[in-house]
Amino acid sequence: MKQRIITGTIFVVVLGLFVYFGEGNLEFLFSGLAVILSLGAAIEFSRMLNKDKEFCLFNYLAVPLTFLFSLLSVIFFDEAWYYLFVFVYLVSLILIYAIIFVFKENFTKKDFSEQFLTILYTSLGFIGFAYLRSISIHLIIYLFMVAMLTDVFAYFFGIKFGKHRLAPKISPKKSIEGAISGLIFGGVISGLYAYFLDVFNFGLILTIGFSLVLSMISQIGDLVASKFKREHEIKDYSQIFPGHGGILDRFDSSMFIAIFLMILVMVS
Repeated sequence: MKQRIITGTIFVVVLGLFVYFGEGNLEFLFSGLAVILSLGAAIEFSRMLNKDKEFCLFNYLAVPLTFLFSLLSVIFFDEAWYYLFVFVYLVSLILIYAIIFVFKENFTKKDFSEQFLTILYTSLGFIGFAYLRSISIHLIIYLFMVAMLTDVFAYFFGIKFGKHRLAPKISPKKSIEGAISGLIFGGVISGLYAYFLDVFNFGLILTIGFSLVLSMISQIGDLVASKFKREHEIKDYSQIFPGHGGILDRFDSSMFIAIFLMILVMVS
């Protein structure tokens, strides 16, 4: 627990510094961090998928493709043609993997889907981080508030009052009571932050309602990451953060939120 607290404190401070200084001429600090995190997440996810396979560089093709997608997205998402780029890139990926699927004998439909999943799963959320920070520091703080407060309140209320398991086959320690507590406190507190700092042009009720939805999405993201680990029989994606696991262990919830929040901001 002591190591977990120390690592968590350092993690929050360092992330906070990147968030705070990552604007203007130093915008590349946070956007660059997002790209590096995406690359690290792709490596972790690929290692998990290939855990029981003989090492082959080809099995990690999704890693550089994820890095390229994240990097180009962060550079060009302010351009009018960015949506066209995303469409062309994803279609190109389908074509690349379709050709490989046809001509590489031992490349199965499972490999096809897993590599494509790797690219989407480990890029979109981190692209969302960079995009939201470029719009407003309060947006990215709000995002992390939803994820962290939901996680913290779900954990402590779950320990104290949890009696009914939420998803026992995926994450045995999570409880329905904890999930509800995380939803309410995470959603309401972050919603109040968003409302009083004018993060959105919504009324109080709509802002809190939207924050509750994001809190629920946060918990779904956590469970999705846990199920991936459960299916591949690993405890953590890596040990890059002692006591906390890997990049995907720390950002699994906020990645999911970032995607939906980015879409909301883009269309509003």
